[in-house]
Amino acid sequence: MCIDALVGKGYDLMITTHCPVDKSIADKVNYVVYDSNNTFLPEHLTPYYWLETQEFKLKIYNAGHTLPICRNVSNGIHLASSLKYDDFVFMEADVILSNQDLELLSSYLDEMNATDKKMVYFKPVEYRDCNGSRVYETLLFAGKPDYFLSKFKPPLTVEDWISLPMGYTLELSFFEQFSKYEDEFLIIEDHSSVIFNTSKVNLFRYGLFNCEMVYNEDHPDYPILFLANSLIEIEPKYIFIYKDEILVNQKVMYKGQFWHNAYQFDGSSIRVLITDDEEKQLVFMDKTFIMKEENNQNFIKKGTFKNK
Repeated sequence: MCIDALVGKGYDLMITTHCPVDKSIADKVNYVVYDSNNTFLPEHLTPYYWLETQEFKLKIYNAGHTLPICRNVSNGIHLASSLKYDDFVFMEADVILSNQDLELLSSYLDEMNATDKKMVYFKPVEYRDCNGSRVYETLLFAGKPDYFLSKFKPPLTVEDWISLPMGYTLELSFFEQFSKYEDEFLIIEDHSSVIFNTSKVNLFRYGLFNCEMVYNEDHPDYPILFLANSLIEIEPKYIFIYKDEILVNQKVMYKGQFWHNAYQFDGSSIRVLITDDEEKQLVFMDKTFIMKEENNQNFIKKGTFKNK
């Protein structure tokens, strides 16, 4: 859908990805860059979801996908530079711009060039990162390839990430690396989702649905399956939990609700099917956890649960 919104609008299009691209999609764009290295950051370098109630404390480490994103940024902008493009726009695949907002984006590029600026960043005026710092959005930004690469070399490995060093989030990292040059940028002081208000922006990042088996600090032999619906949409998710293919529990979870249960190491498989409908036709998430003791190390890496 992101590509379809851009085809035929005067842009040369490039996909940078860690997943194979279907030929029907590849045929719509000018370039496809596939990177088989999809190494994630280790858990201790990633942001985490946490929840504390009167009964328990929970921590779940979210995927460290910021390093693969940096590889996509690097691959795409280096290729754009080598092909002698003057300007680039980087956007994540969950941005679907309307024709009206594409015109607005083009006007920002025109203004950037007319005022001899080098980058366009969205810098939400009231938003602060986890440490109170300002940020530059990274799901959509624009600029001049050679300038970008002259000021910042995106990390390609975990060692690069640590040695730079990068911040706790990619948005914070971009601010730390680039803000010293802000006089050279066209700054839009709001979220891109607010500015492009006739579009669908950041579709997969507004909130989160957690479905993880985590380490039980009180009873290590009984890991905790934890579900939490932190998505913004009000429509519920339908939960079906199977033990060795037998349905043992089902729930309806609305925004803001959570649920947890302990399971023992008995060699069984715990499958969690999450759908958008009661008929199980629209699958939202499908995960299976194998309850073997050797998997407890994976559960520890994913998160922890402790009763108070």
